[in-house]
Amino acid sequence: MGQHTHTNWMPCCKEATLLVEKQLQQESLPLLQKMGLRLHLLICIYCRRYAKQSKAIDQHLDGFVTQTDILPDESLKLKWEMMIAEKMKK
Repeated sequence: MGQHTHTNWMPCCKEATLLVEKQLQQESLPLLQKMGLRLHLLICIYCRRYAKQSKAIDQHLDGFVTQTDILPDESLKLKWEMMIAEKMKK
């Protein structure tokens, strides 16, 4: 990462990457943080590249995995509960 130092109004590279991720997760940033991040991204090529790559990854993965893909169906859930209960009896 670059040699940028942290100030009260402009984040360091580590903080900038965290703020980029917060923005990608649709979290709103306070005005001072948002301005500091924008200024940091203007100056730092590495964080600018990170932000661009993170956004591209987020866009490619958006809709790839849906919530229903993650959750097991009820029969599998019941089977797991029975297996766990059986193991706990031993």
